[in-house]
Amino acid sequence: MPVGSAITAILSFSLCIFVLKIGGDTKLWRLWWMDLLGVLDVDTDRAARKAQERQMAFMCHILFVLFAALSVSCIYWTVDGIRELRRDKTVIEREIDMGREEIEGVRKKLGQ
Repeated sequence: MPVGSAITAILSFSLCIFVLKIGGDTKLWRLWWMDLLGVLDVDTDRAARKAQERQMAFMCHILFVLFAALSVSCIYWTVDGIRELRRDKTVIEREIDMGREEIEGVRKKLGQ
């Protein structure tokens, strides 16, 4: 499972950087978003545009914090999973694995 959390960490880190970039230049991204939606933004006065840009910057900073927390969490669980895979198994864990392998062997023989 460390692979899945590593991929999630990489994706959330890249989204973190992207959202921070959007939050830094909200005027460009607000216009791009309006163009994408097909909304002609000619009736909005300057105060409303500035309010929209502030709201967009605020939301981008919140998303930045959330994606950064997700990245850190996924990195932690990836490292923990790799450490768990590399550690030596205890005697009880080895016996449980041997028992499972024997059960699987019997099931395969009975199934054929």
